[in-house]
Amino acid sequence: MDSTQAVSKKSPVPGAMLVTSLGLGAGNIGFAAGIFGRLAGDQTLYAATATGVFAGAGAFTLALTIASFIRKNSES
Repeated sequence: MDSTQAVSKKSPVPGAMLVTSLGLGAGNIGFAAGIFGRLAGDQTLYAATATGVFAGAGAFTLALTIASFIRKNSES
């Protein structure tokens, strides 16, 4: 091994644990968005459920994108 190369550190958080935590957090965001849509937005139950699902999916996608960017750049 070349001594001028820095040894890349392994992330302290396993990938499965990170994805699970992001999924649970996104679920909480979606749940809160659905409740807010039902109460403040005066939506029907169906519309509030759709709002919560799409907000949760969007939050999960955004969080996963950010996490992969951070993990990729922290290995450099």
